[in-house]
Amino acid sequence: MKKLFFFLSFLPVSFCNAQTISLQECVETGIKNHPDIQNRILTLESSQADVEQAKSLRYPQMSASINQGTNIGRSIDRFTNTYINQLYNSTYAGVSLNMPVFQFFRIKNQINQAESMKESQILNVEIAKNDLTARIVKAYLEVLAGKELLDIAERQVATSTAQMERISKQVDAGTVGKPQLLQIRSQLGNDQLAFIDSKNAYKALRLALFQVLNAKPDDNVVFEAINSNIEDRKALQGVYENALNSLPQLKAANFEINSFDYRVKAIKAQNLPRLGFGADYGTFYASSNPEGTFFEQLNSTRSGSFSLGVNIPIFGRLQTKPAIHTATVGKKLAQNRLETTKLLMRQDVELAVQAFQAAKDRYEVAQQQVAINKENLEAVELQINAGTLNTIEYILAKTNYDRANSTIVQAKYQYLLQKKLLDFFDSGNWSL
Repeated sequence: MKKLFFFLSFLPVSFCNAQTISLQECVETGIKNHPDIQNRILTLESSQADVEQAKSLRYPQMSASINQGTNIGRSIDRFTNTYINQLYNSTYAGVSLNMPVFQFFRIKNQINQAESMKESQILNVEIAKNDLTARIVKAYLEVLAGKELLDIAERQVATSTAQMERISKQVDAGTVGKPQLLQIRSQLGNDQLAFIDSKNAYKALRLALFQVLNAKPDDNVVFEAINSNIEDRKALQGVYENALNSLPQLKAANFEINSFDYRVKAIKAQNLPRLGFGADYGTFYASSNPEGTFFEQLNSTRSGSFSLGVNIPIFGRLQTKPAIHTATVGKKLAQNRLETTKLLMRQDVELAVQAFQAAKDRYEVAQQQVAINKENLEAVELQINAGTLNTIEYILAKTNYDRANSTIVQAKYQYLLQKKLLDFFDSGNWSL
């Protein structure tokens, strides 16, 4: 038993200060910490700023200015409209206003383009979250599987230790030969090695999960078990069609395509006349006029004007043609990405359906193997305890039972993973 306690002391989790974390909490932590998600969020913020910038084009441009100047040498006096040759100071203050009246929906299309890209980026954030969630779910289930395999290896060591103690007593009593004791000791050594391998594998799986979460590894963290009662999926048809409607990839691609349509319209609008409104109001002072003080001149020189003008591009098409061609090519690339997304999605669904069916079949067979080997081991234990069976038969039966237990653990979590993946394709949401 001392050897058993020695190996159990290496368990990677300290249950004295254990902190239990669920799968939902792991997903929330990963989304909060992972730089891929933060990068998507920053890109979304940039697209939101582009929308505000596009909307700002509708606002009038208004400015106020005050200019102070000094004239040296020959100039024209703006009061007498005659040439003067003297040094004088001048001050100008004014307010100007320029406002677009109608630009054939150029600004509106620019706003629509920016909003379409923003909607695409919103969906891209969801895509990144779904991708990260898939990685976390896979790593989380692998940790749970590793923990169960570690528990199985621990029980194997305990069972072999108990059998070795029992056979040691039989050897001391002279009822069993020493070769049987050596055989069970060899089996115990193999179980101890399997325990160490399971322990190291479990620690590696925990580290991989912490790395996916972008969190510092903590041996005091215990990952909460999930409901392992697997409900069978009866319908495997229509998963691809459901994925097309539920997943954000296609919606994001369509918004990107629409943004290029609006961009082309906005560029073409630059070839059309533009109607604008302008207004100015200002006043002037010059020290060359001795007839008025500073404020008297400012009051007497006040003037304002407004204008409504039409700007007609002459060679606009020559300037916008390359930009339209670039936007058209960009739209074609976006359409090709959409088709590629559909292709990859169809392939992922087909692989997921096939993997689910394979995992289901393997899990069902593994359940049968566990039941058969458990019954066989119980029968062998009764015979060996009665002294009617040798140790080799027990070791063989126990090895088969241990293998069956390990197989069913791996099959069960693989089945769970594939079912969760298909459910995600169907609904667009992860069942955590």
